[in-house]
Amino acid sequence: MDSNLIGEQITRYRKALNMTQEELGKAAGVSTQAVSRWENSGAPDVALLPAIADKLGVTIDALFGREGGEQVDVHDVVARWLASLPQKDRSTSSAG
Repeated sequence: MDSNLIGEQITRYRKALNMTQEELGKAAGVSTQAVSRWENSGAPDVALLPAIADKLGVTIDALFGREGGEQVDVHDVVARWLASLPQKDRSTSSAG
């Protein structure tokens, strides 16, 4: 396993968005120097991963190099699933 996989992924996604280290740092609440450290030899604190992934438009899994790193709009997925059901099965209230 690559010792700086997360740093490489952050660099890759950040550059793909033409985003500066400063912009990413502001979104995560850290300095430009912290982002530079992540990208060159370290990794961000785990608590920062959601903010980083959100700013980069990817999932946390994508930062770890896992496939399927695109964000999914859950509301859209559920709406499409409901639309695929027969009308009689589309009740959004729970019986119980």
